Amino acid sequence: MPLEETLDHLRTLYAADPDPWRHDQSRYEREKHTRTVKAAGDGPFRQVVEIGCGTGALTARLAPLCDRLTALEAVPEVLATARVRMEGQGHVTVAPAVVPHDLPELSPDLVVLSEVLYFLTPQDIAALGGWIGTRAAPGARIVAVNWTGDTGHALGGPEAVDLLRQSLTHATWEPQVIFPGHVIDCGTCR
Repeated sequence: MPLEETLDHLRTLYAADPDPWRHDQSRYEREKHTRTVKAAGDGPFRQVVEIGCGTGALTARLAPLCDRLTALEAVPEVLATARVRMEGQGHVTVAPAVVPHDLPELSPDLVVLSEVLYFLTPQDIAALGGWIGTRAAPGARIVAVNWTGDTGHALGGPEAVDLLRQSLTHATWEPQVIFPGHVIDCGTCR
C-alpha cells in the first residue's frame, strides 16, 4: 500500500474507533506487550525510541525502563490519546512522525517496532534500517514484533521483519521467538 493510502486507512480505523485493536482490553494485546517488554530487557535504557506508538499502551509499559522515551506516531487522531496516557511522565515525548521521513536526531539504545513494519514499503523499511544503523548507540537493542496472520497489506509481518534484518547487516540477531499470532525478533547493534 502506498504511504498515503496506508495513512488514510489508519485514520479511518481510528476515526471509527479510538482503539481499534483493543490495546487495553484484549488479552492478546496485553500478553504481546508483556512479551515485548520482556524481550526489551531489564534496562535501564538511556534513550528509547518506539515507532508507531498508537494509543500509547505499550509506551506506558516501556516508560519505567528508561531515562528518555520518544514515542512516534503517524496518525494525528491517535496522538492525543497517547499524550493523555503519558501525562505526568516528563521523560516521555509523544511526537508526530511519518517513518522513515521524520525520524529524530537521537542515538537510542533501544528501538521498539511493534506491529508497524508491514505498514511500510520495502524502501521505507530499508531506510528505517539505515537510520537504526547510523543513529543507534553501539550495543543498542532492537525489538520487532510482527503479526503472523494476513495483514491486508503488501507485506506480511514475516516478510517485513526479514527486510529489516537484511537492512541491518551490522546487527546480531537472536533466534526468532514465535507466539500465537505474532513473532518477536531481537537484535543487537554492533
